Amino acid sequence: MGRPENSIIIPVYNERENIASTAAGIVAVLGEQAAGTEILFVDDDSPDGTAAEIVEVGQMIPQVRLVQHGRKEGIGAAHNCGYQAAEGRLIFCMDADLSQSPADLLRFKHALDSGSDVVVGSRYLDGGAQSGKSLARDYGSRGMNIATHFLLGIPLTDATHTFRAFRREVFQEIGTCLNDKGHPGFQIQFIFFAIRYGFRVTEIPVQFVERRPDQGVSKLSIRREIPGFAKVVGRLFAARLRLALLPNPRPSETSGLH
Repeated sequence: MGRPENSIIIPVYNERENIASTAAGIVAVLGEQAAGTEILFVDDDSPDGTAAEIVEVGQMIPQVRLVQHGRKEGIGAAHNCGYQAAEGRLIFCMDADLSQSPADLLRFKHALDSGSDVVVGSRYLDGGAQSGKSLARDYGSRGMNIATHFLLGIPLTDATHTFRAFRREVFQEIGTCLNDKGHPGFQIQFIFFAIRYGFRVTEIPVQFVERRPDQGVSKLSIRREIPGFAKVVGRLFAARLRLALLPNPRPSETSGLH
């Protein structure tokens, strides 16, 4: 395969049982477009044999490639590592447990081809939904998105969602501004600076279904997320006030503000 058109980034930690089904599901949905797609599983040094499974699946599905991050720093750090390794013109991000439908990747691509620079899959737009999450995680996610909207002026309903796609040049432009390693701090930083740099950011409604018991355990916890969320939003709120004085910020002007 030559240089791919599409790169799909999937951070993984102890996801051995989900690698084959996720890769096969993506390839099946993409059809002819699968030939121009790479699927990058970014492994955070999983002790359960995830990396070996990725290599084995890659022998059967040539689009699959292992990116060994080598350390568990957070899902944001894994995404960043994957973005840097991606070779595609369009970059897509999703989870490893099929809680987000691979069929929506085609809808993301259509939105990018129609003029969007960044597209976020929203669980909270009309037509979107999520099921199977605990009330704490559901309300916590909604609350963080409401706070993000009002404090940072981000005009989205689901800025914290990992399910998204963007043009390669967006990351090339704002990459030096992205230093948060966790979730949802990294996702919020990405949207904040993409909007600030003048990129067109849109949303489409998506359905989120919590993973089944046989698909392992979710690595996200609202209790662990809140402190990091408060820290990054506080820094970005201060950055928002200072950036109001900078009509055309460059990375050197913004990198110290988060």
